[in-house]
Amino acid sequence: MNLLKNSSILKNPKFYLWYYVLVNMVPNLYFVFTEPVNFWGQCVIFIFPIALFLFLFTVYKNSGVMQIICIPLLVLHAFQIVLFYLFGTDVIASDMFINVVTTNTSEVNELLGSLLPSIVLVIVLYLPAIILGIRQWRLKIRLEKSYRYKMLKTSLVLFLISFGLSFLGMDKNTDDFSFTHDVYPINALYNLDYAVVKWNKVKHYKQTSKDFTFGSERTKTSDNRQIFVLVVGETGRADNWELYGYERETNPKLKLQENIYLFKDALTQSNTTHKSVSIILSDSEAENYDLIYNKKGLLTAFKEAGFTTICLSSQAENASFIEFFTKEADIYKTIRKTNPKTGLVNNPFDEELLPIMDQMIQETPGDLFILLHTYGSHFNYMDRYPSEFKKFTPDVVTAVSKSNKQQLVNSYDNSILYTDHFLASTIDVLKKYDAETAFLYTSDHGEDLFDDSRGRFLHASPTPTYYQLRIPIFMWFSPQFISGYPDKIIGAENNLLKGISTNAIYHTFIDAANIKTQYYDADLSLLNPNFVEKERMYLNDHDEAVPYKKMNLKKQDFEMLKKNNIK
Repeated sequence: MNLLKNSSILKNPKFYLWYYVLVNMVPNLYFVFTEPVNFWGQCVIFIFPIALFLFLFTVYKNSGVMQIICIPLLVLHAFQIVLFYLFGTDVIASDMFINVVTTNTSEVNELLGSLLPSIVLVIVLYLPAIILGIRQWRLKIRLEKSYRYKMLKTSLVLFLISFGLSFLGMDKNTDDFSFTHDVYPINALYNLDYAVVKWNKVKHYKQTSKDFTFGSERTKTSDNRQIFVLVVGETGRADNWELYGYERETNPKLKLQENIYLFKDALTQSNTTHKSVSIILSDSEAENYDLIYNKKGLLTAFKEAGFTTICLSSQAENASFIEFFTKEADIYKTIRKTNPKTGLVNNPFDEELLPIMDQMIQETPGDLFILLHTYGSHFNYMDRYPSEFKKFTPDVVTAVSKSNKQQLVNSYDNSILYTDHFLASTIDVLKKYDAETAFLYTSDHGEDLFDDSRGRFLHASPTPTYYQLRIPIFMWFSPQFISGYPDKIIGAENNLLKGISTNAIYHTFIDAANIKTQYYDADLSLLNPNFVEKERMYLNDHDEAVPYKKMNLKKQDFEMLKKNNIK
């Protein structure tokens, strides 16, 4: 500290140069030890950014001017350090950039309020760099021409060394090494560009899909009324459900329900909401996700087959595929409203959807397809349930840290307890009607809760974990449906222990409603006795289908997969 106060130091342009280089290198110093690359790859991760930042801050005679120009780069570094705090590893993914524009203000406020240590760290790291940059610029503290040329030559030599070493580098997951995948900040900027291109394609979805049709029609009709209900949950992981063997009583109501068919080996195809839910609501899957830009969703398939479609949501609208697919419904309503002045979103409890659903079933004649998109267990967990569901205490979370793990787990379990109440209440509403009813619940993805030595928290990390992947999926059938379609019930029973993924849900409902369309794969229906177990795939950050065994899962993940008999 005294060194910085020394006037000779603060007037020395070399001090500024190397200070800027060091501050911008902070993320790379972490990546050297966390990226899954060999020794030569680690050398590149360390040498290349030195060359890059040395070049940037000597290419102009006043390094402070360049640091001011590079403030967006400091923002990128800050984002990356917060990511380290949450996930412990991984570069900023393209999905995370998209999450920035699809996440509502209230969610951001809830999360930032719990990330104080990481926010303080980035302020301490990068605010002085900005202040010193402005100071150097105003005082015109410039590098000597000879020293600049010397450093520029040094940076070029380091560039050449890093490029040469890159041919020896190897990524342990891809058996390859590339600057766009393995070297920060090149990989983060590449992901940003990928996200911008993808988001532009999403914004043009209405034009690219406007002429699509399922050509769907019913092959079999019933004299009874038919009601099909899909509930999409948020951030529910199977390991904290009592029905899946959790030691806490988090499913006291569902475990008393009859005609529940629980699928024990279910994994999501994506740990990010905007991709996982879009797979659930369409026939797109990890292997063909790019087709989603030209197709419509499950609600349109039911509409074409003569069903009245209803979507009720407690989620905020976000201009993603989720919004596009849900708004295909004949009747659409969200109970989650945004204040146009503040941008803040109210937080209604999921149960508020039920009287609306009940009223619409009464007032809407004919056969129905109903989608309930809930807010489930999205962080901040303690805001997701009323006070009467504070069964596990203490549940007040003041900061996200491993020291607060018990409070986090308690509040999360309370949110699962409330989800149990909500789902059981939904089934009770459906029991009131004399209809052939098929109900399916699925979560979009799971959640990390500081479960092991990695200290991972939340979801949507570039590299997922077992806890983010394993989800609860179950079906409930009314007695009328069971008696009318015994073959489909036998199919469900046969598939309870099979390895399934979220790409099965669309096909299961098409099968349940006896809808004929070319966009149906019987092998993926959970009601088909001949459901085919295939190698399950994960949709990675660049929308590529990757087998689970090649996803950089760690020893702890494979141990949990084995422990819970996940294939």
